[in-house]
Amino acid sequence: MFRKKKLNDDNRIIVDDPNFAYQIEGYTRLKDNVLFMNVDGKNQVLQIESSVQHEGKTTVLSNLAVALGMTEKKVAVVDLDFRRPRLHRAFKLSKSVGVSDYILGDCELKDIIKNSGHKNVDVITCGDAMNNPTLILVSDKFKAFIKELREKYDFILLDCAPVLQVSDYIHISKVSDGVIFCVAYAMITKAQVSEAVRELRKNNVNILGSVFSMYDKKKDKSLGLGGYYKYYKHYKSYIEESSRQREKDEEEFTAEQK
Repeated sequence: MFRKKKLNDDNRIIVDDPNFAYQIEGYTRLKDNVLFMNVDGKNQVLQIESSVQHEGKTTVLSNLAVALGMTEKKVAVVDLDFRRPRLHRAFKLSKSVGVSDYILGDCELKDIIKNSGHKNVDVITCGDAMNNPTLILVSDKFKAFIKELREKYDFILLDCAPVLQVSDYIHISKVSDGVIFCVAYAMITKAQVSEAVRELRKNNVNILGSVFSMYDKKKDKSLGLGGYYKYYKHYKSYIEESSRQREKDEEEFTAEQK
């Protein structure tokens, strides 16, 4: 069992800062995998999810977006975590005038697209607070909103609320192509990862892959020799097992239809 701690998730964008060469390598590999997954254009809209708060999903999304922008891809990042929005902090922008304002008809699409200050990356913040974001996420205008973004950008990255705390992911998955699932090192437990993946699978959400976030060498030492590899194997094995089970279920379903 790993002790829970509130990690330092300050949403820093570092992929264009040469002082973070070690961390940049990780984001470069993630960026290359995302480019490969979308070679046929079928994984253009990506949900960035985690089991609980403070697993670094906004940091992962922001750095991935900037890394993709550096490869001449046009990228839109959209904050759909209406209860705890953080994307605006990463790009040092105001969260006002965003998705909620557009869906409710208070402004046009061009009014909510903000310049990120990074090459080829635009930001769409969540906008004014909503008591019931589900009303937005199930609306026809929201579906049309994502469709219009598909026509304007090479990638659309959606910053979403944690799976185990809010059920918004169910509605968002109807307009996205799949999920990139963040798992924070030395914070999240196997039981939480298991439950979150089970919820995603139960609702037929397409899990494209996972990101092992917020690794810290100092914490690795506190867990003993090989802590990183043991923990990585611990959660990775569940993701792979879940994927194999889903493939088996789909094969059995197809066989039943014949």
